[in-house]
Amino acid sequence: MILRVGLAAMALAVATPSFQYERPVQPAESAAPETCVVLPLDLLSHTALWLQDLRVMAGDREVAYQVRTSSDAGEEVARPEQILNLGERNGTISFDVEMTEPRYSRVLLKMARSHFSVLVHVTGIDRPGEAGVAFPEVAYSSNTPEDEPQVKRILLPESNFRYLHFEIRTLALEPLTPHDIAGVDVLVQSAEPPRYVQVASATGPQQKPHETIYEFAIPANLALDRLSFASDDPKAVFSRTADVERFRSSQTAQANAEDTARREMPMQSQGIAVAHAPDVKRPSASTAESSVRLALSAVPYASNIRLTIQNGDDVPLALRNVVLDMRERQVCFLRKPNTSYTLRYGDPLLGAPQYDLSPIEAAAINVSMSTLGAERVLTPQGKGVRPFTERHPVLLWIALILVVGTLGFVALRSARST
Repeated sequence: MILRVGLAAMALAVATPSFQYERPVQPAESAAPETCVVLPLDLLSHTALWLQDLRVMAGDREVAYQVRTSSDAGEEVARPEQILNLGERNGTISFDVEMTEPRYSRVLLKMARSHFSVLVHVTGIDRPGEAGVAFPEVAYSSNTPEDEPQVKRILLPESNFRYLHFEIRTLALEPLTPHDIAGVDVLVQSAEPPRYVQVASATGPQQKPHETIYEFAIPANLALDRLSFASDDPKAVFSRTADVERFRSSQTAQANAEDTARREMPMQSQGIAVAHAPDVKRPSASTAESSVRLALSAVPYASNIRLTIQNGDDVPLALRNVVLDMRERQVCFLRKPNTSYTLRYGDPLLGAPQYDLSPIEAAAINVSMSTLGAERVLTPQGKGVRPFTERHPVLLWIALILVVGTLGFVALRSARST
């Protein structure tokens, strides 16, 4: 009987998601296998911390996705190269690729079909027909669905050969043919700057003896990566120390002495330098904008930010457009034609998903940008509809302990009788 109860508890442990919100994905008109959508601030504030309850859905089917955060590092861009002399000899596919980049170290071999196992041999040459320099062979197997990208990233020593000569030999499964070669791209670093989303603009300023204070109201679940401001005087030169402090918002705590004390204690803080110097590249600019990097992680509640600039005995700075920014977040996934997708979120009890992201990472160089429709509020499920173990997790552990104890007792008796 106890064993049955334990097994029943484990069966109920599979949580049924109860999302509060959803947004339809409006796909871009592009043939790219992967699409990305920018996550707006109101979506981020309605999810659990670190987006662990976010799901991409195709009907009732969950779709693997990857969250990408804009960074200072250059993003990889794929540039198609011209294929020459494509043919087959003694079961080996061979061709040359004319490289347009002066230097390169990463190329993408694209296939037009799946279900194969091959060995790829690459040689760097300056003129077709010469011996050249051979690179280590690369094994490439694919057993993914045909509608997913069939792409192999090949890493090479940094090279400047005019051509790359490919020889591809089938190891198993159906042999490749020249028609199965879909192309070769070279990967280069783009110079695109990081993308930011404005989180909040400052109120104030409040002038106090020897300091100037700006305040911001921040929704839940938002990280802060940059402080931006502008000066009307492009020739202004200044550098002031400042403190950035994060406090729990009064809207997230009850009005009692303990919570009041918590609100008055900063949850995060960072010392920065609010500085500006003339831009020698744009001496005729009418305004001067500057920024400071921040490192304030997301918190699961609304908060207030206080920026305190230490003026000392100097005249207070005349700043305007004082704003806090967050690096842009995108959700990227592989899409199929004639399929509708939605983002669902707003279930704090839902754990983070575990996906195999290899196909998505392979397709990251060929991306379209989709948009999100308006947010829809879903009808919440009542407490009686949620699984019993979600409402009473302690009972699940008790049942599991009883199961383990019972099995141990039975095993001990069996050993003694033997």
